[in-house]
Amino acid sequence: MNIEQSQLPGTLLHGSYIAKDFIRNAVFGYTVYVPEICQKQEACALLVNHDGLNSSEALALEQLATTKEAPPCIVIGIDGGTLPSTLAGGWNRGMRMRAYDVFGPEFPAFVVEEFIPWIVREYNLSISDSPDMHMVSGGSSGGVSAWNMAWYQTDYFHRVYMSSPSNLSMGRGRELTALIRKYETKPIRVFTEYSENEPDDYFGSSFCAADDVERALRFAGYDMKSRYIPGEGHCSRHFNFEDALERMRFLWENWKTEPIKVTKLSSRAEQLITSDSPWEKVNESFPEKETVVSTGEYSAAGTYVAEEEDIYFVPENGKRRKVAEGIGKIASLSISSDCWLLYIGVLDRGCVYAMSICPDGSLSGKYLHGSLHMETDFRHPGAYDICVDSNDRVFAATESGIQCIRSFGLIDVILPLPQNAVPRRVAFGGEGMSYLYADCGGNIFRRKMKTSAKTDLHCITTPKYVAYYD
Repeated sequence: MNIEQSQLPGTLLHGSYIAKDFIRNAVFGYTVYVPEICQKQEACALLVNHDGLNSSEALALEQLATTKEAPPCIVIGIDGGTLPSTLAGGWNRGMRMRAYDVFGPEFPAFVVEEFIPWIVREYNLSISDSPDMHMVSGGSSGGVSAWNMAWYQTDYFHRVYMSSPSNLSMGRGRELTALIRKYETKPIRVFTEYSENEPDDYFGSSFCAADDVERALRFAGYDMKSRYIPGEGHCSRHFNFEDALERMRFLWENWKTEPIKVTKLSSRAEQLITSDSPWEKVNESFPEKETVVSTGEYSAAGTYVAEEEDIYFVPENGKRRKVAEGIGKIASLSISSDCWLLYIGVLDRGCVYAMSICPDGSLSGKYLHGSLHMETDFRHPGAYDICVDSNDRVFAATESGIQCIRSFGLIDVILPLPQNAVPRRVAFGGEGMSYLYADCGGNIFRRKMKTSAKTDLHCITTPKYVAYYD
């Protein structure tokens, strides 16, 4: 059974909002539903719907609030937006793809930092500050956006529902699915569902995409529930009232007594970190990075220096000479833990490269070592900085966090910084060189790791794991 807005017993508020920063002057229609119980209660929960108000979800939450299975909840439905023509006779442009399908922080920031505060002021609403009291939901592209919103605004949303999420090749939604497996697991509870007869189009198969999302969430250890519906189609249960009751019971289970938290990390992340040792902001100097030296064990001893797109070798006893050129805008160099590869972080290309160190200190055979992940509207595709641990894992500071590249070239873990801050420098330091430090524009963070950097540059350490599957 689908519920119509006319069946809702509370107050409905309709209007439109003109964006100030995100797609300036785009018009977003909205509907706000305020149950009667919320008119008498301070600090209500909040549900944000994509593609307008989902009346079945609004009524389901209202009924569950009467039995205290869920908190009293205000529901805001927002559409995908329209950009009005600036010239007479021009066509207005729908902004749904740009708002919902693009993998990036702009639309989530618009909703959380601009739109919701305006709604709260405009209608004098009282909404809890706790992210555990905030949920976001959507279907199809709205499902992608719901997850994208919680992904970038995890300090605001801790509960997500996705119906047939279309993580497809429209706005890099498929990239977001891959990153679920690699990113450190976030404190989000999620319910996802999809059906047998999902559409198959030029931007991909919705069935495969939704199935991949479900498997990725399980791999990463999320607190989740998934439902597969045989014989039905795209978003078939999105507006069904009985189904809304089922998923809301799961998503809000024990809401009074159990905060949403990370209970399990992926097996890959567990090799590097523990969930009870998060990033901490510190009031100390960033560790002084070691000079990039060839130790003389395999080759001539000396120092490697990058200048713009070129690399120079300065022997301990000899004349400086150019050993590589035209690499790209080089940001950082590091030598492998077993001392025979030079890793090269490049800012203007989406890769970390490597070159072999020859007996005389020269370099040969540049190859792509790691292909970096990036958002849709990236500014710099490459690495701001790199460092290496004693197991030959490269840590690359990028716009998408610290991407961890195994010795065989694959990224298996990505560590985001608090508030998605962008790390500009990265280095090991602290006791036993077992803390990873990140400089985010003058804010220094550090984190205790299960790995460490070498304390002696002349020590040769070989990787423990050198296969894709370990």
